[in-house]
Amino acid sequence: MLRYLEAGSGTPVVLVHGNFACKEWWRGLLEDPPKGARLLAPDLPGFGESPAPEGFTPSIPAYAQALRDFLQAVGAEEAILVGHSLGGAVVMEAADKRTKGLVLLNSAPPSGLLTPEAYYPVLESYRQDRKALEAALQAMAPTSRPPWFPELVDCAQKMHPAHFQGNARALALWRAGRAYGGPVLVLYGALDPLISREMAEATAAFFPKTKLQVLEGVGHSLNLENPGLLKAILEGFLKEVAG
Repeated sequence: MLRYLEAGSGTPVVLVHGNFACKEWWRGLLEDPPKGARLLAPDLPGFGESPAPEGFTPSIPAYAQALRDFLQAVGAEEAILVGHSLGGAVVMEAADKRTKGLVLLNSAPPSGLLTPEAYYPVLESYRQDRKALEAALQAMAPTSRPPWFPELVDCAQKMHPAHFQGNARALALWRAGRAYGGPVLVLYGALDPLISREMAEATAAFFPKTKLQVLEGVGHSLNLENPGLLKAILEGFLKEVAG
């Protein structure tokens, strides 16, 4: 089973990290959980402390299946799924009729996310070049980073070797095949250098029951930059879902 962190009690809220990330990206939120939420933050296969199965090929459907298996194992099949970046694609793929709601945080859009071919050698170079990797991750949290940020860089560099290029290729190949019909909250940090506002608007337009919230003064990673604001937003969404 996937390794995970847990905090709080109440409605299951499952926090799914992005590429070059791990469960520790949610530590600020886990230290001060939203009222009424049982937070569960897993490491996807090949990230953090969750090993990838032998011969694993990164793909959004494979990550989604691992997430479904995790939800069943921890008794959280009727959960709110929160996905950050690549994790947004994973929760879109994993959501079903039992899912209580989706929160998509600067998520890859339903049409996939294309990485220019010339950038793949750069992604591969991060396996050895820690300084370059650190700079890339800093750009994903431009307004604020937690004291444990160096640990996040270490975690990123310890990803499964296939992930450095494979996750970008997985996002380029993926397309959301269906739209989850329950409540969806799309959060977009306006200072994001990776995901455009147009992508966030396209994500919101894909679902029948969506609210788009644009967050000024925040970049790609609200979970790192302002976990207190994320807590407040999730508390509001929990009330809407419960009501």
